[in-house]
Amino acid sequence: MIKLVLSDVDNTLIPFGRESVSQRTIDAIHACQEQGVDFGPATGRDRAELASFFGGDKSCYNTAVCVSGQKAYYLGSLVFERCLDDELLRRAARYVQTLPGCAFITYRPDGLGDWVGITREEMGSMYDRAFLAGGVHHDELPVYPVAKAGVICLGGQDAVDRLQAELESLCPGLSFTNAVVNWLDVSIEGWSKVEGVKALINTLRISVDEVCVFGDADNDLTMLSYIPNSCAMANANENAKAAARWHVGASADDGVAIALEQIAEAARLCNEQGREDILPAFMQA
Repeated sequence: MIKLVLSDVDNTLIPFGRESVSQRTIDAIHACQEQGVDFGPATGRDRAELASFFGGDKSCYNTAVCVSGQKAYYLGSLVFERCLDDELLRRAARYVQTLPGCAFITYRPDGLGDWVGITREEMGSMYDRAFLAGGVHHDELPVYPVAKAGVICLGGQDAVDRLQAELESLCPGLSFTNAVVNWLDVSIEGWSKVEGVKALINTLRISVDEVCVFGDADNDLTMLSYIPNSCAMANANENAKAAARWHVGASADDGVAIALEQIAEAARLCNEQGREDILPAFMQA
């Protein structure tokens, strides 16, 4: 029986262009929870940034893998955290702030961002994408433990690729992942969402076979490969599709919501019949 479901957010739970999950997704999450199945997003964002995606319904993100696996929350409590190296962060920030069209951002636990580099006006629409809880510009970044950081690069894809290579050469020990357009996620080299998934599995004292994960892109690959019941969206890239055991509908067609409904129904039957072996419909194909 599936006891924990974790899903990527962008282009998995929420299609590009939309600002929140569908009501069907929220209802499906609640249906799973009513049958004792925990649900949480698995994302590069921190928990404070997730409220708007779920209409403020904390039950949908009280459990979560955040900051690409550097944080894990269970029932609203932080159960795991790994922060970035401060010296490496500052080395990267000093370099980025000398470049035109670029900014280096660190985030506080409440989601507020601090940045160096280009001005808010120069960021344009990227400001709202990067600072869901607001941001403050500095000449030098303030000092505090940082789990989440990112880089804005307003050049074309070639400029983003060059900056990624330059930063990884300058800051061995950190990884700079181009997850979305004009953006690099900053993380610990060799780190991924799967580390947060493992932390939640240990917290819940369940097995990997009792977990189901959903993803669509390269930053989901370790999670999709580690969990046996892994699912790729119909709109996923080829790497994600190859890594996943199961395949579900597209993000734009509420693919995760439909799968969650089937997980909830299978859990209901297991609970009623005292069984553990009834699979969701999409796993019976």
